[in-house]
Amino acid sequence: MLTLLFYKNTSGAYVGDLYKGEQRLLATTHPATIAAAVFALDEYSLEIKTDKGAHTMQFPCEDDDLMPLTLLCVEPSMVHFITGLATFSATNFSAPPGFDKQADIHFRTAVHHLPDELVKNAPKGPVPKTFKAALRERNQFIYYPWE
Repeated sequence: MLTLLFYKNTSGAYVGDLYKGEQRLLATTHPATIAAAVFALDEYSLEIKTDKGAHTMQFPCEDDDLMPLTLLCVEPSMVHFITGLATFSATNFSAPPGFDKQADIHFRTAVHHLPDELVKNAPKGPVPKTFKAALRERNQFIYYPWE
């Protein structure tokens, strides 16, 4: 079972901290990267834990999950993270819609940082020439693992 915990960074932004059991996998301030990680791990549920309780949401997020997830939020900025996660959970990162120009970088970033042995879905095709620069840009929002 995957679990998502939260803490604040020094700027006061929420960091989503993803675990599989006791193993820490990824921490980031961007919910799309967390959604991409869940997709890469081929998981279909995610336990969200905050100071207010816990709820297991389905991936992709179902309408019945929205109210319990909102009630877990400690403050409005957490609502922003969780609603973003719910929205991005519906993304097929292997074949994102054409208008989504960031899905591939979130997917490749998540896969880059996840343990290879846990990744079940990986990006297809060659790595874009711009990936190294894009990863460097995305890494400023990654809090674990450290490069």
